Order: sequence, then C-alpha cells, then structure tokens
Amino acid sequence: MNNNLEKARKSFLNRWIFTSSVSSNYERMQALAYCYAILPLLKVIYKDNEDDLQKAVKNHLQFFNTNPWIAPYIMGVNAAIEEKEKINARDIITNIKTGLMGPIAGLGDSLCVVIPWTIFGAIAANMALNNNPFGIILWIIVSIIIKMLSFPLYKAGYISGINLLKSLEKKMKIISESVSVLGLMVVGGLIPTVIRANVGVTFTQGDVVMKGQEILDSILPGMIPVILCGMVYYLLSRKVKPISIILLILMLSIVLGYFNILI
Repeated sequence: MNNNLEKARKSFLNRWIFTSSVSSNYERMQALAYCYAILPLLKVIYKDNEDDLQKAVKNHLQFFNTNPWIAPYIMGVNAAIEEKEKINARDIITNIKTGLMGPIAGLGDSLCVVIPWTIFGAIAANMALNNNPFGIILWIIVSIIIKMLSFPLYKAGYISGINLLKSLEKKMKIISESVSVLGLMVVGGLIPTVIRANVGVTFTQGDVVMKGQEILDSILPGMIPVILCGMVYYLLSRKVKPISIILLILMLSIVLGYFNILI
C-alpha cells in the first residue's frame, strides 16, 4: 500500500508538470488537468470504494485556476489531507483549493513570470538579436529552474498538510469554515477587479453632464459586476449549462456595447 501511495504521489506531480496548461478552458480553467493529475492517487486511496472514488473525481473537476509552477504546494496539502481523511475531507479540500489559488496565483505570477521573463527574457532576446545562441540556452535554463521549483513546493505542501492534521485534527470543522470564508472573500474581491462593465449612458442638459457610471459608483461601486455575477449564479442554480451562459454573456456584451449601454 505504501509503495503504491508513493508512486501515486509522484505521478500526481509528474502529470501536473506536463499537463497543467494544456487543457485550460473558459468553464473550469485548469480543473481537468488537476483531476487528471490526481487520478492515480485517488484510485489508490479509494481502491475499495468505487462510490467515494466517483465523488472525489467530481470534486476535483470543480473550477481551479492558479499559477502552474506554485500550484504543487496546494497539491501537496491536498494529497496529505485526502490520504488521511478521504471523502470526509471533500469540503475542506475544495475550500483550501479555492482559498489558496488566488493568493498563490498572484505570488507565482510575480516570482515565476513577471520578474524572470522581464529580466532574463530581455537578456536572451538581446543576445538572440546579436546572433548569440546562448540567449535561447539561457532562457531554457531559467525555464527549467522555475519548473524544478515544483518538487520542493510539493513536498512542503505535503508536510504542511500532515502537520495541519496532526495539530488541528479536532478542529477540522472550524478550519473548513474559516477556509471557506477566505475563499468567498477572495472570489468576492475579484468581482469588481476582473469583471469590467461600465455604464456608457450619459445625460446632457446645457452645461450639466451626468454620467451613468459616476452616478452608480456614488451609490455602490462595482454594482454592475455584482449584478452580472448574481445573474450567472442564478442561472447556474437553475441548471443552465456554463457554455450557454458564456454564449449569453458574449451576445449581451456585443448588443449592449453596440448601443453604448455598457462599455
């Protein structure tokens, strides 16, 4: 059992390294890659319970999106908790993934994308322009180093998950609720920053100009994004398919943008 678990843990990370960004989609982003990566581990953990295996697979098909190079930390925490608590930890695993993917995405994008791509990318590009082949070699070396961070991060996450269970095993419900609140705060904070929908209607009377967006902002900043998210949530609760919702949003964006109602 231990040998199978160890192989499954390694497979979890290896699969993620090679597939983390190849199956991204607008509906659930990296969820398919995450589920594919963890599947060997789930098969070992739930080898004697087919029903729980199906529940776990569905659980890991939920929306997931973060920096792929820092994500192994979340994966390590996930692996440790799932091995110990199994299906009982389904909610807390979801909440941990939701709560951590936002902050880790910001950290990972800065440390693994913006900084190295700006510095080493500029150096490599300048070398290439001067017919120096070491430019591409340098870029490959930096990319490999960034990718190798996955291994210590995965191990650190696994250790964190074990320590969490050992020290707070009797407080799992409190932890689950706390992480759930954190996840909701992260998602809620993203609404006004990620969703851009401004009212383009302007009322003019002589020298007086009243802009619709400024009026709404004086009442409640971010009102339109909140309303749009509420509509999407309502449609999802009515079992409307996400693809249909995406197409509906696209059509509304085109129509409302054409008439300058939303910009």
